[in-house]
Amino acid sequence: MDIKKLKEIDRVFRQYGIEGEDTFRLISTQYLNAHNPQKISKELKLFWEEGKVLLVNISEDKIARQTLEYVISNDFYGENLPIIYQFFLSKRFRDLSGKFFTPKNLAWLMAAMLPVKENAVIFDPTCGGGTFLLEASKRWGNKKCTLIGNDVDKLLVVLSEILLLLNKKNEHKLKFHNQNIYNSTQNLELLFGKVDYILANPPFSLSIESFEIKSKLFENGYRNSDALFLDLCLKILKPGGHLLCLVPHSIVANKEYENLRNIIEQDWEIASIIIMPEGTFHSTSNTTTRADIIYLRKKSKEKIVDKIIFGNISNLSHLTNDKEGIIANYKDLAFLLDDLNIEHTLK
Repeated sequence: MDIKKLKEIDRVFRQYGIEGEDTFRLISTQYLNAHNPQKISKELKLFWEEGKVLLVNISEDKIARQTLEYVISNDFYGENLPIIYQFFLSKRFRDLSGKFFTPKNLAWLMAAMLPVKENAVIFDPTCGGGTFLLEASKRWGNKKCTLIGNDVDKLLVVLSEILLLLNKKNEHKLKFHNQNIYNSTQNLELLFGKVDYILANPPFSLSIESFEIKSKLFENGYRNSDALFLDLCLKILKPGGHLLCLVPHSIVANKEYENLRNIIEQDWEIASIIIMPEGTFHSTSNTTTRADIIYLRKKSKEKIVDKIIFGNISNLSHLTNDKEGIIANYKDLAFLLDDLNIEHTLK
């Protein structure tokens, strides 16, 4: 959905005093009405009821109704919802949060690196718009799995739940939490040592003053969200569990993080490091923040990783919205998908 269409949608609903979060709520409600999911959280139920009130307010306006119908008819499964959210709530999402929405095709690429197995527990501790969980759901197809999302922003948790409800298979269980992973582990403790895969784009470079769990990185002076996210994941994953996430390029390359990298190797096997160019998030957040992909395995009694795969992507071109386009933009990475799914490399 392009910016011109989003501005037109904004104009249509502003005449009723509906803007920002309420516009997002109104559009989301139209999706929910179209799909009518049965098993939903209390938070989503309340969100939906509030949206139904907004729908009544525009029920007599033919243009407003046609606008909603246009949005749904061109995107029945709601994959534009993260774009809609970001347009109408962009200031709330970005300001001081350290967050950037993950481009859809980058999430697809990272999910494609995970080996599919029956009954996998897949967790995104900072799920944002639910893009990673959606791509993981598509990759698992009809195989059984549990998809778990968490975010500090309650509305983002609602967005993720809607997106997964509109797209999920019956074989996929959904669970959602709403908490700050750096301030409290109350709900997360139930997941400690029980998760197979973590797929995430955590907040970048936020200062963290205190941390509940025992953390080698925190004890060694690394008091930022990037480093502490790694130790949190170490606690959550099963032995041999996979962590596939984005980190600032400085974590991978800068001298000041050399000791951090040494500490990581005490508890993790490195499966892959993929260096990305500037502009990774430009299509979704208009920022030049540079991020790299790291693929780690939590150490277990048995050594799993036989080789480390390094990639250096020099040019992303632009992120397209079709699966064919990603092959052109990421063709330097095509060999990685084959290598990373070799059974003896990552089991």
